Amino acid sequence: MAAAKKTLASDYILILRLIQPARIQDIKRYYPEILGAELDEETSVGLDRIHQKMKLDSRIIRVRRGTYILDAQGMQIAAKQAKERDIDNARMFLMKRQRKEYHRIARWSG
Repeated sequence: MAAAKKTLASDYILILRLIQPARIQDIKRYYPEILGAELDEETSVGLDRIHQKMKLDSRIIRVRRGTYILDAQGMQIAAKQAKERDIDNARMFLMKRQRKEYHRIARWSG
């Protein structure tokens, strides 16, 4: 799923919108999977900086220690980046893939 304006901040918001609630580690983990781009050291540091800036500006809401969701304005920004239907479809396919992986591991461990 590609964003309208390709910036790291818009990628961060889009990924958080897709998998929220999430930790910064979750965002980094799903970055290559969702956007199809590689997560190099520079991108990782940039995501950390954006995460800190979003916390300082109160653009993300803490739901548990280290776990965040977007605030209302962040949701609007994400809606401008991608259609709600595209976000829902991507979330559905992500959940299906996770469920298949869980069942594969559960069968293996008995």
